[in-house]
Amino acid sequence: MNWLIITVFAYFLNAIAVVIDKFLLSKRISNPAVYAIFISTLSLLSLILIPFGFHLYSPGQILIALMAGVIFTFALFYMFKALGQNEASSITPFMGGLQPIFVFILALMFLNEKLTLQQIIAFGVIIMGTVLISWQKSSKTNKKSAYLFAIISTLLFAASYTINKYSFVNQDFISGFVWTRIGAFLGALILLLSAKNRYDIKSELKQPKKQTGSLFIVGQVAGALSFILINYTISISSSVALVNSLQGLQYIFLLIIVFSLSWKFPKLLEEKLTWPVITKKIIATILIIGGLFILFI
Repeated sequence: MNWLIITVFAYFLNAIAVVIDKFLLSKRISNPAVYAIFISTLSLLSLILIPFGFHLYSPGQILIALMAGVIFTFALFYMFKALGQNEASSITPFMGGLQPIFVFILALMFLNEKLTLQQIIAFGVIIMGTVLISWQKSSKTNKKSAYLFAIISTLLFAASYTINKYSFVNQDFISGFVWTRIGAFLGALILLLSAKNRYDIKSELKQPKKQTGSLFIVGQVAGALSFILINYTISISSSVALVNSLQGLQYIFLLIIVFSLSWKFPKLLEEKLTWPVITKKIIATILIIGGLFILFI
């Protein structure tokens, strides 16, 4: 169960990255493509892994890995598009509940991954806990288009992770991972074909940046390490669906970190700490931990 320990640590790192991003982010998402392009371009940093075990495989395997990366970039694009039209408090739990289900279906169809009854029960309990712990009451009218974009994004993320698993089965981890990241950059280049996206990128780069220094670096490093570790656990675990379902742990870590810092940074809390809210969080945490217990007893 080494993959479980790594997965727990990966989601802890991602929780740190999310908190830092939330602290630094001071404006709404204007052009979703800009954010997707920035993130996918940063994927090229994975090239530093080449000296540590990169190998060339068949053109077919390389093409499949590249496709996973391109799909990932467009998943980011539609996710930011959904978030730009609605509050994260509504979209995040919606996607958090759907994604593991989509991954499970795709992995069953294309990877022939089959879960035991015990794993399926744990899977369902963890997903319920994930939705409950991340769900917040929205303060504005929900837009149907936002949920449509969220469904598209979630399906694309699920496809990307499933294809990643296929690549890791047929290639070593470093080779497969590097090719998927190159694919993500190719996805960014596709988005750059739009004149509007190129203009918005230039405008973003010209804007003066706040002096966030080391805090920004810590957030980016934590997020990058989390992404690498999650993909590594996908490569060594028996089920990509189970790894994906454990993202509920991230919300528990977020809850602990935000509560710990809320006395100094009250804006980090998106919900007022009423007894119903606290009760909801406790029940959700019990569900997620209970799901883990069912999974590994």
